Amino acid sequence: MSVLNFPRIYCNGHMFWNPPTANNNDVYPLYDAVKMDLNWPFLSYYGITPDNARTQLMPWIIAPLAIDQVPDYVLQVPGNASPSAYPMIPAEWDLFGDNACGAVNYKDIRSRIIGGEFQANTYIDQDALVNKEFQLLGNPFGSNSPTPARFVDVSPWQNTFTALYFDKLVLGDSQSGLTLNREYRMLDRFLNFNWGALGGLNYVTTTWQTCFPKDNLQWIIGDSVLLQTLQQQMEQQQAQGLMFRFSTYLTFYDRNGIFNDYPPINTRSHSPADLENVQAMYQKGLDNVADIFFNPAYSRTAGTLGLWFADEFPTAPSGRRLIPQSAVPLSNDQTNTSAALGITSTQIQGSLLSLDLGNTFPFYPLPNTTDTVPVAEKYQAGDYQIGFSEAGLFIPVAKFGFDQYNQAAFDKRSGILDLDLKLDEEHLSKLQSLNAPPLELRLITGQVAATQQKWTAEVIESGSFIDVGDTKTLNIMVQCDGKPAVNTTLWVAEYNNPFMLTTSNYYLAFDNDIDFVLFFDDPQDRSQNKPSLPQFVGTAIPQSFATLGSGRDLGAIESSANTDFTPISYQSYLKTPAALVLSPCLEFAQSIAKVGTLDNGAQVDYNLAKVQTNAQGIAQVTITAVAPGFPTLRFFVQESSDQDPATPFSFNYMEAYTDFLAPLRVLPEEPNLMQDFINYWNSIYTQKDAKQQIWDGFIYPQIFEPFYYLYPIMDKYMPLNSLQRIEGAIDQLLILISKSYQEESTLAMPITRDLPQSRRAVLERWANDLVKLQYPPRPLS
Repeated sequence: MSVLNFPRIYCNGHMFWNPPTANNNDVYPLYDAVKMDLNWPFLSYYGITPDNARTQLMPWIIAPLAIDQVPDYVLQVPGNASPSAYPMIPAEWDLFGDNACGAVNYKDIRSRIIGGEFQANTYIDQDALVNKEFQLLGNPFGSNSPTPARFVDVSPWQNTFTALYFDKLVLGDSQSGLTLNREYRMLDRFLNFNWGALGGLNYVTTTWQTCFPKDNLQWIIGDSVLLQTLQQQMEQQQAQGLMFRFSTYLTFYDRNGIFNDYPPINTRSHSPADLENVQAMYQKGLDNVADIFFNPAYSRTAGTLGLWFADEFPTAPSGRRLIPQSAVPLSNDQTNTSAALGITSTQIQGSLLSLDLGNTFPFYPLPNTTDTVPVAEKYQAGDYQIGFSEAGLFIPVAKFGFDQYNQAAFDKRSGILDLDLKLDEEHLSKLQSLNAPPLELRLITGQVAATQQKWTAEVIESGSFIDVGDTKTLNIMVQCDGKPAVNTTLWVAEYNNPFMLTTSNYYLAFDNDIDFVLFFDDPQDRSQNKPSLPQFVGTAIPQSFATLGSGRDLGAIESSANTDFTPISYQSYLKTPAALVLSPCLEFAQSIAKVGTLDNGAQVDYNLAKVQTNAQGIAQVTITAVAPGFPTLRFFVQESSDQDPATPFSFNYMEAYTDFLAPLRVLPEEPNLMQDFINYWNSIYTQKDAKQQIWDGFIYPQIFEPFYYLYPIMDKYMPLNSLQRIEGAIDQLLILISKSYQEESTLAMPITRDLPQSRRAVLERWANDLVKLQYPPRPLS
């Protein structure tokens, strides 16, 4: 099923990513995203206050900070104290980013459709659609000119979950093409930071997927047999629409002048001359909008368009899934190393086994290309056989080697590999049955590299933004060995992060006042700091990792066994301006109170939800937002009727990226904000400059100010500190801040969607009752 079914259309090329990095800071807790305000306690360390921010903040944001200028509590967080990452500019590498993303088509760097197949080994590279471009587009807002898609990190601190918003996917052109109008936004899946150990963030991969119902498709068949066959087979095979799945990998930075016409810049260097140049270029952009420039990151991408069937996750690969079990040897011309493989989606059709290797085998950039247009090659990871075990014996069903998963093979079919099953009729029938044995991927040497994941659970509505007080029901599609899991019990737990800093560590949300070791600190070398990840008594303790750098500066991942560190407790760290409480952001409608005991004796009060899947394998969990924050739901399947599944107190994403996680963002409730606004206006409405006073004293500092500093790109379109410019575009503003735009539009304001209903209501009241009516000198009620 899915894109592993036939027919398929393949595409590859490059993607660009243009985030505003002052907001999305890896190291400094500049933005308190829970309160949706600047982190004034942190900024006070540098003498910056609300009173002097207009003159002091932006110069600080673009100036490099040496490691000895950073507070200890920031450097203590594991991954934050790598000396090689300093001096670091708080604005980081893309100050003027606008959250745009999409396929790259610049000069001879093209993102295009490269071919397709109707059946295995019938590759077609001559068609009216082949060599034409593909693109993700955003909301046109009434214009004939397309706008880009947008990507938004659900949390500015977590480095694990990114939502991709778009309006349509377009393949081809007006002569032969297909327009697919969005039904589901995307969320990155299988983000594999473990490969960062091979050489940094350039080696990290992820998978994206979205699906389009039939009614969302606009066909221009023209002379394309690929499109004609895809349309016909969609009807004949009774598919409910089309699926687009693509992987992104080989991400590089500072490609200006190569992938675009923006001025070259080197934000990776920490030399005084390069830092001075970055600071000067940022200052020019702040002084004059004509000098604003982008500095996007760029990735390679490979994708497949195919059929979408019933019972398939719309936003995540479904079916049988192989997950890594052990590190395998890797080699190239420069090195010999090892790493675990990634995730592999599989499908059996008749006597054909199809593997999606888009995220399976690690790659590396060819050394002579890293300064220009990076070119990937796969590591030689050995030869493999895939099969199943029977009566203690391994039964191989297919074999493949490096020539079938190297970069040339990957590029040709976007990572998909089709293999003929070499089985007798009895074993073939067993493998095709509803109770088929689980698959294994083994090296020819016999080492088990990956095994079939029995359970999967994915939330369609992952990445949702909700307000405190809102209730939302999430639909969870549960499968067992790739098929809908009917009448299955699912437990749901909430986890949170303890820092306003880049972290991959998650802790169970709890209700009571407890303490535990949060991380271990080495004041002499904080680059070795590591999390403690405590567990309930009787639960296995996960491996602890020390990371060299964080975010874009991730350089290595090492296991750490050093115990000569100073333990830093959760309660002691809560006193710092970078800390977050781990109390629940959500209340489950099906809540069950639990108590667990940590290894230090602390009693933890927490709540889980217990839900049941229906006849389609879908479970529903209803949540009510009770506190602002960034909760992540994790799902646990109950496999035994007499024993509940274990719930870990903490975990590291790098160990759990194959698991079932659903991020959400809860926006704060400000119940007094509207009355405060009314009271402020009613105290000044008789004065001649009332409109300026309500702006200077309330609207700007209470709502617009954080976004003015964090998104300076807005100076080019609608300066957020300009009353005159905002008044002149007030109708446009009302549309862009609307709740419906927050849900799905690529033009939502703010683009990061962190506008709670309380502030939206005040802006709407200010716009409709004051701005549009020319500030009538009468009180509001």
